[in-house]
Amino acid sequence: MPVPNASSLRRHPRAGLAYHVFTSDRRARVSRRGERTAPEVSLLTVGDSFSWGHGVENEDTYTARLARRWGVPAANLAFSAYGTVQSLQMLQRSLDLRPRLVVYGFIADHMKRNVSPCAPAYGPLCLPLSHVGVDDRGQPVIRRPDPGLFAMNRRFWDEFFFAKSVGPRQVLVAAEAEVARLTRTPRPEAPDDPATRERILERLLGDMARAAGSVGARLVVVNIPYFERGGTSPMPAPLKDALAHLDEPNLFVLDLAPVVERYYANPSAPLLRFERDRHPSPAAHALIADAIDGLVRDQGLPAAR
Repeated sequence: MPVPNASSLRRHPRAGLAYHVFTSDRRARVSRRGERTAPEVSLLTVGDSFSWGHGVENEDTYTARLARRWGVPAANLAFSAYGTVQSLQMLQRSLDLRPRLVVYGFIADHMKRNVSPCAPAYGPLCLPLSHVGVDDRGQPVIRRPDPGLFAMNRRFWDEFFFAKSVGPRQVLVAAEAEVARLTRTPRPEAPDDPATRERILERLLGDMARAAGSVGARLVVVNIPYFERGGTSPMPAPLKDALAHLDEPNLFVLDLAPVVERYYANPSAPLLRFERDRHPSPAAHALIADAIDGLVRDQGLPAAR
């Protein structure tokens, strides 16, 4: 989870990216040091780094753009490496904010993340996180992370990555980390096939819609494709099938694949991703905000209190 009340500057020299990260008392991404999340918000966003805004200042994220456009308080509770599982859990922990509209930014990689016991991260060790397994009846069930893996991770980071010099101690802890990687890395419990992916998404998105509905909120599932020019992928079949099987009156769907395809129909249109990083650029966040705003207006959804 993000650290609350944090302030930092992230630099990614290889990708040529640098941006500020400020978090509120509720761990939401905000625009200034010390900024707090309102006791109640109209817009709450969950998802991964595409929605959190890797590579851009908070003011450029689609959540902040919509909050300014609608004149409402918002909470961006997406975070890097999250999948549908963590997005659901973050929403469930934040229902006291009583949002009117919940936006879940989905990318195709969430289907793999949902069954993986390890978060995608730098370093050789598993960063354990909640994931979906199967019970005795073959039904999806959320598994807790293995807390025993955290101790080795902390020791490896403290004694290797943050060491001021390299010596026998660092070599030893690196060797122990490699042994742990080979012997203790957990494997996905649920099979990773289209039918299982659909069943998992149906369960998780249904839970997400019901959680939002418990405080009177609408849920908008936004399918965010990868922003490659000339290769916009359609909505993944497991997501499409899961949404077709759900009958939740407060659930709405926004597929950005046709929107991105129309944008790139103009060959001179600027790239929607960074040159050396696949995350959405400020132009892509603006495009996403426009599309969500259009859906809200077309459907008459309550964007403001």
